[in-house]
Amino acid sequence: MQYYLSLLGFAAIDSVNLLAFAVIAGLWLAASGRGGGFTSRAARFTGGAFCGIILLSLVSVWVIGNNEEFVRSLFYNLWAMVVLGVIGLVITVMGLRRPAEAKEDNVEAPLAQSVLQRFGIMATGVCLGVIQSGTSAPFAAGMVLISFSETPWWSKLLQILFFAIIAILPSTGLIIALSRVNSSGVAAATRRIDRFLAHGRVAGRVLTLVVGVALVILAAVRIVQLTGLLA
Repeated sequence: MQYYLSLLGFAAIDSVNLLAFAVIAGLWLAASGRGGGFTSRAARFTGGAFCGIILLSLVSVWVIGNNEEFVRSLFYNLWAMVVLGVIGLVITVMGLRRPAEAKEDNVEAPLAQSVLQRFGIMATGVCLGVIQSGTSAPFAAGMVLISFSETPWWSKLLQILFFAIIAILPSTGLIIALSRVNSSGVAAATRRIDRFLAHGRVAGRVLTLVVGVALVILAAVRIVQLTGLLA
């Protein structure tokens, strides 16, 4: 049970994807201006992100699984722990920094207007899913957890599917909520989107800070243990 709770926690943190939220909000604003088409386009984008997470997860678990001894040895390498501590410090600083506030009339973001049009909605979702998860410490921790689990391959596939579903739940919830807004509630919904993204930025900063501090603590503990062993 503790294993699955840990996996759920990593997936939940990875699901706070502010860029995906902004793109979905932008698709909704653009669709309301043109008279519809939001739900299908947003679903394709989120489906692409889901496929990107699955793809990256499969590759990550395969690579880690085939190099398990090397990955495990990193936890006993002093310099690897120093590097982990530095990464944790960088992530912590990123969490402490206050991001610039986005203007209300730019909530749709450049991706919703240029990148989506150039590469296609689903392809952009795939790329975003790969990039966001590939640069996420909780995602990496989740993949290590799955790779190190003493379970058959089909169980690992189910765990990857579970992780990816949890990771897109907030985006799916946002799509469902926006798809139910009628034309008379566009202005009110737009204000709610602004508040949602503002709260999301705060949550993202807090989660980034938590991950950074956790990495620093983990690295510090391992460095003390390793130096004690070396002494």
